[in-house]
Amino acid sequence: MTASLRNAVLTALSVIPTARSVAQIPVSVDGTAAPVLRAQPNCAGDPVCTCKVLQGTLTDVNATLLPSNGVTYQDFEDENYSAACRLPAACIVNPRSTQEVSTVIKILSQTGTKFAVRSGGHNYIPGFASVDEGGVLISLSNLNSTVLSEDKKTAKIGPGNRWQAVYETLVPQGLTVVGGRVGPVGVGGLMLGGGLSYFATQRGLAFDNVKSYEVVLADGSIVTASADNQYSDLYKGLRGGAANFGIVTNYELYTYPAANFYVDARAYSPNQTVDFLHAVAEYQKEGQLDPLSSISGMYNSIQLLSTGPTILLLYNAPVQQAKAFEAFYNLGAYQPIAPAYNGSLLDIMALTGSRFSTGNVRTYGETFTHKADADLMVELYDIFTEEIANLPSGATGVWVPNPIAASVATLGKQNGGNLLGLQEVPQQWYEWFITWTDPAEDQTIWDISQRITQRCTDAANAKNLSLPYLFMNTAGMKQNVLSSFGAQNVAFIEAIAAKYDPGKVFQTLQNNGFLIRNL
Repeated sequence: MTASLRNAVLTALSVIPTARSVAQIPVSVDGTAAPVLRAQPNCAGDPVCTCKVLQGTLTDVNATLLPSNGVTYQDFEDENYSAACRLPAACIVNPRSTQEVSTVIKILSQTGTKFAVRSGGHNYIPGFASVDEGGVLISLSNLNSTVLSEDKKTAKIGPGNRWQAVYETLVPQGLTVVGGRVGPVGVGGLMLGGGLSYFATQRGLAFDNVKSYEVVLADGSIVTASADNQYSDLYKGLRGGAANFGIVTNYELYTYPAANFYVDARAYSPNQTVDFLHAVAEYQKEGQLDPLSSISGMYNSIQLLSTGPTILLLYNAPVQQAKAFEAFYNLGAYQPIAPAYNGSLLDIMALTGSRFSTGNVRTYGETFTHKADADLMVELYDIFTEEIANLPSGATGVWVPNPIAASVATLGKQNGGNLLGLQEVPQQWYEWFITWTDPAEDQTIWDISQRITQRCTDAANAKNLSLPYLFMNTAGMKQNVLSSFGAQNVAFIEAIAAKYDPGKVFQTLQNNGFLIRNL
């Protein structure tokens, strides 16, 4: 598309509204309006044609990448964490601003082109943050700013950021936000899914600490949603409703003092596994009542490997030992992964890894929830080890229980409420996963994974310890996450989607996700 033709199209079509637009919703884009575009009539349903329109509209370097761009296109495709999620989109579009996201969603809506949205690409369900040649991948990687407010009480953070970069900006200024536990994870997906952090026991989930969201709606309108403005219902909806309403292009998060941590990284032997799981349950009864305490792992949480359990004991104050961790101190012999020390959040990021190096590794896992109980935890781990014995050669499984304090649910209510329907009891959210390399084994792995989830859920039900909630950030492809929030919260999500996306753009054109169309 020549420059003159492009300008003519923008001028002639800027007065034409998008189909089924939400006319009653005002546009707020800091005084400038993104152009309203109409794609060529013969583009409808043709992603190749749509990609040409995008390429002619967004003209910056690498703004629209086609498979013919070779290595550059491949590098962007490979941003997805799991190799199973690296699908060959018709094109990858890389908007540089909220206004450009608005332009992109208008073009995709008007052409009826399928799309997916990717922040960091850590989700390991194929098609959630990726799309095949039948659609367009919107990469938000250029929306990666971190800007402190003048009073330093909040920070506006782009969804294309990685948490490592966010902390590198804030921690030197003595501040942090409630965000991811691993540096390479993207901001957008973690925030929409709830988000566990090292501060969950004292601050709640990551999205319980959002002051406002900047959102591009289905008709291209750009709005800011907060608890105290006209979009307060959308603000509440985004605390659980995920990708059902629009594309979040900025998160305004509350900041907190970045106090140092006591860090003690330990590995235990396989024959200590049962005692280790009992120690986790004991910690949930006593130690986790101290909100400064947190137990985590070398990559995000406790990990039970074939070589034995590993754990990070974290205390958000400079101490030598913390009483909260007595259950682990009483386990006896252990192997230090690193000498215990007092350090910053950035030091923890360095210990857990600043980047993912996955190559051709494929990753998949699922989740379920139960009330804290030591005997059940042992039984569930036994089920897992039985099932992963059936894995193909070269595939491995890692069991990852997340001990969640009752305070996480309480803080969510105190911070304005979310839509998760959490019970205020100590509980376990799982994020176990399997890794493999052969694409021919995908279905086998998925089948084993779903069997693990079913058997574990049945075991928890048999003891009357199962909880309905499913943690979106680690849920599997066939898990009905939204329904796990409860009927009342589902009805609210449906109502907000109907209000802000009456044309069902995010239900009919979005490739996949935890969407109300799947209920």
